[in-house]
Amino acid sequence: MKRIIIVLTALMSLATLSAQLISVDELTKLMKDPKVVVVDARPAADYMKTHINGAINIDASTLSNATPVEGTLKPVAELASIFGKHGLSTSSKIVIYCKTGINAGRVYWILKYLGASDVSMLDGQMDAWFGARKPITKNPKKLAAATFTPAVNAAIKADKAYVNSKLSTAVLIDTRKKEEYAAGKIGTAINIPSDDMLSGSKLKTAAELTKLFASVPKDKEVIVYCKTGVSAGLTYFVLKSVLNYPKVRLYEGAWVDWSN
Repeated sequence: MKRIIIVLTALMSLATLSAQLISVDELTKLMKDPKVVVVDARPAADYMKTHINGAINIDASTLSNATPVEGTLKPVAELASIFGKHGLSTSSKIVIYCKTGINAGRVYWILKYLGASDVSMLDGQMDAWFGARKPITKNPKKLAAATFTPAVNAAIKADKAYVNSKLSTAVLIDTRKKEEYAAGKIGTAINIPSDDMLSGSKLKTAAELTKLFASVPKDKEVIVYCKTGVSAGLTYFVLKSVLNYPKVRLYEGAWVDWSN
């Protein structure tokens, strides 16, 4: 009986992580597994003030370049080197958080694009952890370097040429603020601001998110974009990991790229 309980507990832990949106209590249990790596995606200055005890810091903004347009991902080899130096591999069990979910969504999408198999996000982000009075620290965490071998998933990324070819068939979602959308959009894109998915720092319930995206059919390809590709990452996470949309791509550097 004891052995059965142990096996069931292990299976439940795996199921929890594969759910991709996890609670503070679930993360507390998962962190007992040395294979779990918690990534703080906030700026380094915020990380150094206070962070989840045991979390490493990978600032989402350090993964992109400003050229040829703002938000352009760094080359795959460079990204792999960054993640590897921080102790991540594509087989690591990774849990990401930030302040609002925006940076975490960006890093989530990048890791999935590079082929990381097991990536989750903390629901409620740093605020939820702090509010639950879980262990925090100012001391940085450093892991031994690992080998991050990318396996690029081109099916979740779109560029200008691809978007042009899908203007009449795909559903485009502009995740910028309403006033930015009103000033101009790509094709017939609909506007669902990333902020509308949040209640404070927590994602809205699955029922609320389903209602928010009710105008987006699941039988069509969906392309999400914002100004630089950052906030669109959270929308990608919601569509793929919470609402189970089968075909979703992210257009990085989108509005800046499209406007040039």
